[in-house]
Amino acid sequence: MKIFVIRALASIARSKIKKYKPTIVAVTGSVGKTSTRTAIAIALGAKYRVRTPYKNYNNEIGLPLAVLGEQSPGKNAWEWLKLLARVQQAKDMPEYLVREYGVDKPGDMAELVSIAKPRIAVITAISPVHVSNYPSLEALVNEKASLGEAV
Repeated sequence: MKIFVIRALASIARSKIKKYKPTIVAVTGSVGKTSTRTAIAIALGAKYRVRTPYKNYNNEIGLPLAVLGEQSPGKNAWEWLKLLARVQQAKDMPEYLVREYGVDKPGDMAELVSIAKPRIAVITAISPVHVSNYPSLEALVNEKASLGEAV
């Protein structure tokens, strides 16, 4: 069920982005992602319609939820199915989506970019705090730097 939900969310998020063409601002790094994302959203919100996540939604489930303006219904399968039906009918998207892109393992950034390719990328400080699933700090830096290359 989890794989089905992940794939469905990603597909719906991609289709809504393709249809409404919001400008996507992506923030990644080891520290400061949430405060940076919040500051960008506040600044853009003075002039534009902006959507930013309710929580720290920055992975393969959270990113599409944030794009779609939804919150996780937890472990209730029925609520997930209702959410998927509801978001397919959504007919609104702001001008800007300001998102965090979090990575836990190699390949995560490519997956997130495939869901919501940013036009603007912000990379905050990178530290060894998330290096445990990478062969080296350099591999982690390269993973996060790939966000900038995607723009």
